[in-house]
Amino acid sequence: IDGAELEMTWLPAPEWTVEASLGYLDATIDRLDNIPLAILPPGLVVGNVLPFAPEWQGHFGIAYDARAGSVVVTPRLDFSYQDTTFFDATNTPEIAQLDDVTVLNVSVAIARDAGKWRLTLGVNNATDELYPIAGNSSLTTGSGYAEIAYARPREYFAQLTYDF
Repeated sequence: IDGAELEMTWLPAPEWTVEASLGYLDATIDRLDNIPLAILPPGLVVGNVLPFAPEWQGHFGIAYDARAGSVVVTPRLDFSYQDTTFFDATNTPEIAQLDDVTVLNVSVAIARDAGKWRLTLGVNNATDELYPIAGNSSLTTGSGYAEIAYARPREYFAQLTYDF
């Protein structure tokens, strides 16, 4: 497995926070050893991508601290990107995430300047993307099944944090 990751946090002004990351992976099977009596699954070949190892991933987040007296209101946007992802070593297309996926999460946090509490309201998967996150199959056996799990749909949340 070869790869690299870049991460950045930038504070262009005291009230702004910009974060970004980019990851690259070359996670392909380069060699398969011939082990006596070992039975390799059909479709497991050199060049297949390892499970749960997309070639590209990225994130971009931006937040702004708006002050109203001693209260800080922080709206935030987070975008995440993930390239094609296989969920098994045989790269079974029936259970793979074959399309690139971009997800948007949105939140607003409210807190006192030097207070102990923080209330966050938000939406995860705000654009209600439907995409697979896991799967398994046995298509080459007598049972011949494939199953896939999908990401949660748009989800609203509230979180109250208190430091004591």
